[in-house]
Amino acid sequence: MKKLLLLSLLLTISLCTLFSAGAKETSVTEITFWHSNSGILGEAIEDLVDNFNDSVGKEKNIFVTAIYQGKASDVLTKVKAVSQSGDKSEYPSLVQLDATGVVDMAANSDLLYVEDLFKANGDDLSFLLDHAKESMMYKNRVIGLPFNASTILYYYNKTLFDKAGVKEIKTLDDLINVADKLCQKDENGKIVTYAISSVPTTYEMCAFIGSQNGGSYLTDMDNGHLGFATKTVFKEEGTLKAFLEKWKELYKTGGLKNSTSGVTTEFVSGQTASMFASTSNLTTVLNAIDGRFELGVSYLPMVNEEATGGVNLGGGALFTFDQDENTSKAVYEFMKYLTSAESQLTWHIKTGYLPVNKDTYNLDEFKTHCKQNPEFKVASDQLLASNPKVVGLWIPNGYEVYYAFQSNIKAMLEENISIEETVDKMTNEIDRGLDAFNRQNLN
Repeated sequence: MKKLLLLSLLLTISLCTLFSAGAKETSVTEITFWHSNSGILGEAIEDLVDNFNDSVGKEKNIFVTAIYQGKASDVLTKVKAVSQSGDKSEYPSLVQLDATGVVDMAANSDLLYVEDLFKANGDDLSFLLDHAKESMMYKNRVIGLPFNASTILYYYNKTLFDKAGVKEIKTLDDLINVADKLCQKDENGKIVTYAISSVPTTYEMCAFIGSQNGGSYLTDMDNGHLGFATKTVFKEEGTLKAFLEKWKELYKTGGLKNSTSGVTTEFVSGQTASMFASTSNLTTVLNAIDGRFELGVSYLPMVNEEATGGVNLGGGALFTFDQDENTSKAVYEFMKYLTSAESQLTWHIKTGYLPVNKDTYNLDEFKTHCKQNPEFKVASDQLLASNPKVVGLWIPNGYEVYYAFQSNIKAMLEENISIEETVDKMTNEIDRGLDAFNRQNLN
């Protein structure tokens, strides 16, 4: 009996020792994720994070804490503050940024290129859609992992279009020709519904200029994807002039309203018949319309018949930094999960962002969703029909460039400034900013 008790005691001690050792070996790696998603997007990202923690995270002993840090510009400001402080421990494990942050990330010596992260884990980025890969290519390497991908889309009030007998808008000339039909006036002759409301900024111009000639750029260095841009090229190539000629003609119809904000609100409330907006707005717009009218979407109107390049992929990506091996491995697993075919399907359905994983487009669930929601199919079809080399603009002082486009185009129309003068002014403003940045950072 005593021997049995002794054997039982020894077995218990051995098991306790074994479990104790196992507990040490399976300690959880915790990683932090800074993001800028709120509202519907915030709910969607929290769901993805929770699902990861409950599945892959639980299996591989990883736990992700997602932290909302405000708008994309706020997130970038906080990352830059850490970089300037020199305290690498303050970096998040990974961070979501939009295209305005890429120049700063490219100059950050602590950055770990996502292509190198995947390679270190015996993997590659071959699962990415070509458009997604090109959108984050810097000096022939993928700098960040595309995640919340979007393009610009033409939204229109199909109910109003049908009433006016307007069937299709393929080019800006088409819009110019029907602008008057789409406008609605009150008994005093005042326009209460415009054909469209817009003052183009960098986002729209990347598409309108980028689509020309089968694929064009706003600056040298392939819009900054081969290195820091040094000058604009839209003047010498005539692409900005080609767009402004059509835009001024559209304004002369009286159907273009120069709104710099509230464009979506005007559209869903019936004050405008159409608008340009991100594909990521689809879910939000459909919810806001709430069946008051039928929504139609189509490809972005071409500037002219030679503008066959399509649209560039915008949105944002995930970036990470040089960290300890366990953290980097955990970041890799989380990134792989977020961009898996299934996760990208979930993200697409809940938000309207386009899948970056090419395998998502072959899933039966994706095809069924597009069949039931044709607006989403238009968005993905437009992307797949576009030239992957048409890419977004990576430029320092991105917000200054944004307002340079907006303020000068608005002034051209409202103050009757010539197209040539407008092109010269925009060229000089942006080139001066590029020159100042390069003299400070490249010398």
